[in-house]
Amino acid sequence: MFVSNCTAAKLTSEAGKPYWFRTCDIGGDIWQEGAHVVSFPAGEELCFDGGERRKTAHAILGVTYGPLDTWLMDGVNDAGLVGGLLALYDGTSAPKAREGRRGVMGMELVTWLLSCCSSATEVVRAAKKLQVLDVPLEWEEVPANVHYMFLDAAGRCVILEAADPEEPGILAVYEDNLGIMTNSPPYPKQLDNLRWFLSQSPELNWGKEGKVSLCLNGMTVTADAQAEHCGMGGIFPASYASYDRFVRMAVLSYLNHEGRDFPDERILPMGNTLMCPVLEPHNQGVFHYTAFDREKGPIRSLPSYTQYVVMYDPSARALYMHPYGVSAWTKVSLGDCSREKSQRHDLCRLALGGVIEWKPEKK
Repeated sequence: MFVSNCTAAKLTSEAGKPYWFRTCDIGGDIWQEGAHVVSFPAGEELCFDGGERRKTAHAILGVTYGPLDTWLMDGVNDAGLVGGLLALYDGTSAPKAREGRRGVMGMELVTWLLSCCSSATEVVRAAKKLQVLDVPLEWEEVPANVHYMFLDAAGRCVILEAADPEEPGILAVYEDNLGIMTNSPPYPKQLDNLRWFLSQSPELNWGKEGKVSLCLNGMTVTADAQAEHCGMGGIFPASYASYDRFVRMAVLSYLNHEGRDFPDERILPMGNTLMCPVLEPHNQGVFHYTAFDREKGPIRSLPSYTQYVVMYDPSARALYMHPYGVSAWTKVSLGDCSREKSQRHDLCRLALGGVIEWKPEKK
């Protein structure tokens, strides 16, 4: 049901403007199943799971998982706050909130926070009072195996994870992070795996004296050969396992200076190129595994592929959508959306919709 293998990254332009990219990787066809781009004006009354109705303090624009408008996988609000959810196989949630906590269903947390927060600071403040609740299906309620990443217009990034089985649904807040996120394992273990890779990589250690370090989003990670790790070797990882994609995206972002060599008008093509090494192919293969068995064979292979790549521009309050099998990008700006009612927005689905044909000049 839920988003399986996804990758997200913060980039920053030459002028210092932040941008957020993500791939959405899942099986089936989300567009045929009802996924769509939707916008809500400020003051719109939304009906959340459990019957809660609340008016949004901010206008919102985003992409839904299915036919329900409130199940946003990612979005931006009129304050320039961007948020998205990705799968976390270790994620936890609760049937109901404990006393003193406000419960929000896991697939609606992005929508809930975008509706009331204007910055990463406000997200952190709100997250400390929330509890992630199970996701209702027709026949049962299932754990919300997801985690969350938010980026504000000032470039501040925060990651939220509920991964402690002793505290189901209680969010850990990672204000210090690399601006990179994939799936399992939980964030601290992803960083440990990256530390181990840095110590093993022949390319990164070539001609270096002392420990190699990598700095992204203001956070420095230093090589540690003793760190707990999931990787199988020190060469640049090629699999679609989430921890390999985390290493791959972190190193590629580092080598590309997080986008800072590029002007704003080139961030979209640059970022799209940067995301290409983590795009999932349109089939189910052995490289989609999520773990190893005792004989170090890949297990829990998932039938997923990249359904879309999206870029959010917090300053412009806009999204750029690139569905699978389409050459064009569709831009939707929150400022162009209705201020009176919610709207669903069309996407270009033409395979050659973005192709410019060269023709020789007539003499």
